[in-house]
Amino acid sequence: MTTLRLLPDLELALTQLPGVRAASVVTGPDAQPTEIHVLAGAGKPAKQLVRDVQSLAMAKYDLDIDHRIVSVVQLEPDEVLGVASPADAPRPVMTTVQLRTTSGETEATVIVSLGDVTFEGSATGPGSVTTRPRLVARATLEAVRELLGTPAEVEHAAIASVGAYSVAVCVVAVVLPRIGEQLLTGSALVRGDEADAAARAVLDALNRRLSG
Repeated sequence: MTTLRLLPDLELALTQLPGVRAASVVTGPDAQPTEIHVLAGAGKPAKQLVRDVQSLAMAKYDLDIDHRIVSVVQLEPDEVLGVASPADAPRPVMTTVQLRTTSGETEATVIVSLGDVTFEGSATGPGSVTTRPRLVARATLEAVRELLGTPAEVEHAAIASVGAYSVAVCVVAVVLPRIGEQLLTGSALVRGDEADAAARAVLDALNRRLSG
């Protein structure tokens, strides 16, 4: 289905909100928003950004926005600019992502390094454009499973269009002792290779736990 973007004025207005770097509004044929994607810095809570979107849409365009259609991706300032973050602590670094397709199935292999030690993970499944980010995310999680030291699964992984940007986003469920399941989110700008970005999004979700 072709996505429609019939509210360019709203998109432009959203980019004027404090902290918002880019915005994309998907509409139906009636010009009613069905999806709103926002790329923002990490300085303001996501819930507050959603409320800002709702308030602006109602005040300027008389649009009652359901909070469930608003997706917020928050990146550190250096990620928004597209440069690498200086490491505050030793963290795993994604070094290799490989995709091989045979007999209708695709195998994703991800190699992660921590200092002089490398860790490898793989996952096999359908390799369509829509399922490939999840496949790479599963392989990345498998690579760091030993470092993570706790059960974890990929709940969601996809490439999202946010304004002029493509962003890999993921949700990882981690089971913590005495706490239970905790959902962690990660994101990474696509810099030419969506598979690379999908792997970096998983590491972004897990970095705090992996760096201790």
